[in-house]
Amino acid sequence: MSQKEVEILKRTLARERAARKAAEQILEAKSAELYEANQKLKASNSELISTISKSNSQLQGVFETIADAYLIMDLWGNILRMNDAAVKLLGFESTEDECNLMTMVVPEEEEKVAKSFQELLTKGSIANFTLPILTHNKEVKLVHINASIIYENDQPVGAQGIVRDITLEDRYQKAIETERLKYLGIVSNMNLGLVEVNNDDEILLVNQSFEEMSGYSQDELVGRKGSTLLKADDEDNIIEIESEKRLQGVSNSYEFKAKTKDGEEKYWLVSGAPNFDIDGNVIGSIGIHLDITELKNLEKQKEELLKKLEKSNDELHEYAHIVSHDLKSPLRSIDALVTWLKEDNVGVLNETSLQNIDHIQSTLEKMEQLITDILHYSSAGSDTSENTPVNIATLVGDLLGMLYIPDNIEIKVLNDLPVVLGDKTKLQQVFQNLLSNAIKFNDKATGLIQIDVEEFLTHYQFSISDNGMGIEPKFHEKIFKVFHSLNKRKDSTGIGLSIVKKIVNLHGGEIWLESRPNEGTKFYFTIKK
Repeated sequence: MSQKEVEILKRTLARERAARKAAEQILEAKSAELYEANQKLKASNSELISTISKSNSQLQGVFETIADAYLIMDLWGNILRMNDAAVKLLGFESTEDECNLMTMVVPEEEEKVAKSFQELLTKGSIANFTLPILTHNKEVKLVHINASIIYENDQPVGAQGIVRDITLEDRYQKAIETERLKYLGIVSNMNLGLVEVNNDDEILLVNQSFEEMSGYSQDELVGRKGSTLLKADDEDNIIEIESEKRLQGVSNSYEFKAKTKDGEEKYWLVSGAPNFDIDGNVIGSIGIHLDITELKNLEKQKEELLKKLEKSNDELHEYAHIVSHDLKSPLRSIDALVTWLKEDNVGVLNETSLQNIDHIQSTLEKMEQLITDILHYSSAGSDTSENTPVNIATLVGDLLGMLYIPDNIEIKVLNDLPVVLGDKTKLQQVFQNLLSNAIKFNDKATGLIQIDVEEFLTHYQFSISDNGMGIEPKFHEKIFKVFHSLNKRKDSTGIGLSIVKKIVNLHGGEIWLESRPNEGTKFYFTIKK
């Protein structure tokens, strides 16, 4: 290497050493500045804690007694101090843990937090600030914050805040709002009119159905008194009476005659209940309204028809008695004339003539029985509203003492017979007819008739069975029809079972039978309790 090259190398190394030394000096200066800044920050934080301790001697008591999370931080978001509630809320292990609150802000809320912090610095405090945070143990919570700036010599040196966990409260509020919207939709769309009034009967709220029922819009109804606006001219003061009941906490239903906006009278069925505030005080009432106008009109028509029917039945019953008397009179006259004819011609009339006269008398007897049965049938449908307790055991016992029972027939009562509500005379007709038929149509050398009863929840089921000639299944329905008799006997008109069915139906029951030819018959019938 030449002398010249050596000189160039020496100058180059000298410049590098100078540059390195300058860089080292710059780094030393910057390190000194950073150290000094760090020392000032530590001093500032220590001064902040000292300032707080000096300015508020009760701070320790606050930390120990406050239920919500309470913390102090510097202006850069570093937590300087926190109570046990804050440790629990933010997911730390102790009050000595260090953290910067900004690290807990979820990314989508950073801009909101930055604006709120500027507002805090400008105004000195913020209230009712809500945001979601990510706690130290990675749990998302919704918190409510009230914060204020801490000043030293009129300069902001830190901030303090109360943080409350409202995660569950928010969930409850959302659930309540969901339920509110759901029931609001139901109320708005149901076909029942809803009205809310205060204690002065002033309308506060109505749904669409009530607007349609009344003809008024909500704006026309709210603030008006329902008793004044909606009451029909001839309606009494029922709303005032019901309002007094609501004030006493009573819920009930009542009918109300209303007048719509166009003057039409309507009948509403109202179910009212008191409305309470959070302290349990009655602040008004809520009523559900059902339009029963058509039903009331049908009831009026029914009442009118029932009156007409009752009048017709009375007239028919009276007519039946008159007809019965008018028909029986000539029959008895004919019977008397035939008897006299027979007596006056003893020894004159031959055997054939006498038989014909006997046939005439037999026919007259049957005709009279038929008229009597028709009268009984017309009477069987009369009202049983005057029902009284009837002891069936006594009734049957009296019947068995009156009926003619052949020696070859035995009648047994299998169970204790109850007391029922009904018409004693009509119930006696039922048992008398069924027992008489069981005796009359028993063709066995040893006859057996059994009376039984079975109790159910709503009714008694009676049965009368025999071992007689029985009835073919094809006649099981026909025998209950008027004038339908399976046996051509002079003492059978074919009306008896029709009367029985009518009486049973009148007592709210049913009648049916089980029977097979030559094996016997079992009649069942029910009587309501």
